[in-house]
Amino acid sequence: MDKLDVKILRLLWEDGRMPIYRIAEKLNISGAAVDKRIKGMQRRGELLGFTILLNSDYILNSAVVAIKTRKKRREVFEKIGMINGVMHFIGCLGGRYYGEFWFEDEFELEDKTMLFKEVLGAYSVEIYRHRKIGNYNLEDKDWKILLAMKDNARIPFSKLSDIVGMSSKTISRRWERLTQDDVVKAYPIINRPFTKDIFWFSLFVEVDSLELEMKIKKMDNLWRTSIFSSPKMVYGVFYAEAVREIDETMERIIGMKGVRRVHYEIIVEEKFFPNYLEYVSQKLGFKNKKI
Repeated sequence: MDKLDVKILRLLWEDGRMPIYRIAEKLNISGAAVDKRIKGMQRRGELLGFTILLNSDYILNSAVVAIKTRKKRREVFEKIGMINGVMHFIGCLGGRYYGEFWFEDEFELEDKTMLFKEVLGAYSVEIYRHRKIGNYNLEDKDWKILLAMKDNARIPFSKLSDIVGMSSKTISRRWERLTQDDVVKAYPIINRPFTKDIFWFSLFVEVDSLELEMKIKKMDNLWRTSIFSSPKMVYGVFYAEAVREIDETMERIIGMKGVRRVHYEIIVEEKFFPNYLEYVSQKLGFKNKKI
């Protein structure tokens, strides 16, 4: 993987359904070159596919759990799938892990905190809660569309129409509404540890004001950000071609006004669980499981 591959992935992060020709126009290369590079990343196991990412600002409740355990990484990754609602799980250097998960209420949050300790043998568990802006009402038809897209978010709407029993026009209209409202996006699943020529690292930035996220978003080597309301923190995933670039990124952020503390983690293994969508849909009352 090189920087051009990363540029393609960044465009797909903005819109996982962006057509090949549009990517080509933005990068001033041919559509054939874009298609070849995407297929190359898939063949090498760097790009695992496309799924649906819900915006935790508006849907149910979500958080990140920070875990320290002495169990072997293979065992940890085998067992994390036992906990319902886990969406994304990464292993970092030194026996540290971070998992993004969803929960219904405070009682379930407490139960899951205990599960992380029991199932993973964690001797340290910290919870970072995502901010909550509002509650968006997803209708049953929306859920049917999203669940049918969870294993292939780039599926043509003409094919999706036969699966969900709606017209392509209806699907397109609902998808446009959901994406414009910033509730969902088609999400490229990147297998970061397999991108041998690129370092991927996470920065946890404790801040005085969450508005600092806007400054961090302007950094060239940023992949994505998210916000935690408790504790007040901006989380960013970055990439670099050399270790010195990690230091340079940290120094730049540490120098920003309003930053209290920064710590980083280098990602060595990760897994995305598209089935989290089924968990969230059921918690929000979607009953029809037949797609």
